[in-house]
Amino acid sequence: MINSNKAFTLLEMLIAIAIVVVGALGVFSAVAKYSTLTQNEKDSLTAAYLCQEGIEIVKNFRDTNWLNGASTWKDGLACSSGCEADFDDTSLSAFSSTDYLYIDSATGLYQYDHETADTETFYTRKIIVTEVGDDELDIQVDVVWPGHTMTVKENIYNWK
Repeated sequence: MINSNKAFTLLEMLIAIAIVVVGALGVFSAVAKYSTLTQNEKDSLTAAYLCQEGIEIVKNFRDTNWLNGASTWKDGLACSSGCEADFDDTSLSAFSSTDYLYIDSATGLYQYDHETADTETFYTRKIIVTEVGDDELDIQVDVVWPGHTMTVKENIYNWK
């Protein structure tokens, strides 16, 4: 006589449940890892833009010196020990590692003025300007956030 019992045994059920659990844990682990990596990339992209903005701030000061007829194109750009500035500042100020950038929720712009900007971030930006020669300045911008540092360098010239 042929046994035609089609019911699962307890052992078969436990094996099936173990396979499903291992598969589900793999998916949850991948989602958690993806979420962490996405946040790290977002933070790095923001830091890259803040670095580039630091370079553009110094270039803007140089160009303003030319337009305003300053005595030299480098006026106000001596900053070998580290400075900070916002996009709308007219001069560089001394860097403080405890000054974090804030986001103005109305404009979405980053700035140090926490009275007009309302959301504190964990980014600090240090701008270092070093004179290379009479017609060249080396700009280094360091953006620091927890566990990370991004540095961007560029040289600007007296092309006028």
